[in-house]
Amino acid sequence: MTNEVAISYAVLALKNLGMDKERIQQMASEMRWLFDMLTEEEAMSLANKLL
Repeated sequence: MTNEVAISYAVLALKNLGMDKERIQQMASEMRWLFDMLTEEEAMSLANKLL
């Protein structure tokens, strides 16, 4: 899965949950930044701590 496909799924999920367009755009921007800053392993480790 590419980064853009992952963002697309997240955008659709947040839209389905009723999040407004501005917040969805902020999330997409933040995801793109995180893709550049973290490895996949770091992202999974940090996210798993939140779940």
